[in-house]
Amino acid sequence: MTRVAFMSDLHIDSNLFGQEEIETLITLFKQEEIQHLHIAGDIANGFEKISQDFIAQLQHQVPVTFSLGNHDMLGLSEESIKPFEFQKISFSKHTLLAFSGWYDYSFVPAISPQKHLQTKNLFWFDRRLKRRGSDPEITKNLLQELQEELKLVDQPLVIAMHFVPHAHFLMRHPYFERFNAFLGSQAFHELFRQFPVKDVIFGHSHHRISDRTIDNITYHARPLGYVREWELCKQFFEDFPQFDFPKRYDPYKRYRKIKDLPEFQAYKKKQLAHEFSQAMTILEL
Repeated sequence: MTRVAFMSDLHIDSNLFGQEEIETLITLFKQEEIQHLHIAGDIANGFEKISQDFIAQLQHQVPVTFSLGNHDMLGLSEESIKPFEFQKISFSKHTLLAFSGWYDYSFVPAISPQKHLQTKNLFWFDRRLKRRGSDPEITKNLLQELQEELKLVDQPLVIAMHFVPHAHFLMRHPYFERFNAFLGSQAFHELFRQFPVKDVIFGHSHHRISDRTIDNITYHARPLGYVREWELCKQFFEDFPQFDFPKRYDPYKRYRKIKDLPEFQAYKKKQLAHEFSQAMTILEL
């Protein structure tokens, strides 16, 4: 059996990862006796030197595989994306099938595809990508390829993907509901349930959830997300209420207020390993 850790949404450029963050991760891998790491997308904005150097440093400690998230796809052509789709990594008793996924707007059916596209082009990161075809077309093609790949695997399957595969995991806040259209598609789950899929790890929404079993498939989502969203930021305001202010709903303003404070820098350093551990799913494969 191999002890495999899964992480996603590290956003190492936006989160200003330096040597301290890398060394904290490596120490955590040693403590948890991790034998393999898979990153399920969104290492950084574009898969360039910063991502490659980061992976190379981690690989000195543990083998690393990864699938692409939408942020990693920045600047990549369809031809550059394709080799990262449907990777198969064999372990003693399981096969890990890793791919990105995509979305088809089906999580928000009450709004027209044209309106969803307008929203995407105004607000969503993916307006910067150069993907070929519409979002529903990309998803349909991925699902067809996925079905063929699933037919080829006999071992129990573990899936690592970036996008959200079931409506249970959508965001419920009224402001964010329209953006659920860009999170994924339940068509992935409907396909998984026809095959021996045991576990699915995903990210993308930056919301950590408790493990949930649906149709005998256990879903895991513990994305790291942006620093301003981390649990340690929320806990900092509990422990240091003198730095808080009434608009608690605005993580941007809250984080900007504290990010350079010596008190917060010390708190972050102390809590960093715990934050990383809470953003990690560990399976024996």
